[in-house]
Amino acid sequence: MNHATEGLPEVIRRQTEKIIAEIERAGSMILAVKSGARANGFVLGLICAGGITADQGEALYEHFDQETEKRLKTLALGLS
Repeated sequence: MNHATEGLPEVIRRQTEKIIAEIERAGSMILAVKSGARANGFVLGLICAGGITADQGEALYEHFDQETEKRLKTLALGLS
């Protein structure tokens, strides 16, 4: 758990962890970007539905973006 997932309802935290795992497992840059886009849609949906605050959403956006960037760099370097 990190600061982005602290204080989130359990069901949202579990889904967040699933999306992070999907990003980490992405076998290509295209899949990593698609997973990152899915993550952003997830956060947007939560904010619109009132499931999380805007501040929590911003922290989640940042967390997902960092994980996606990390995976893209790994793939670009061929480190898989």
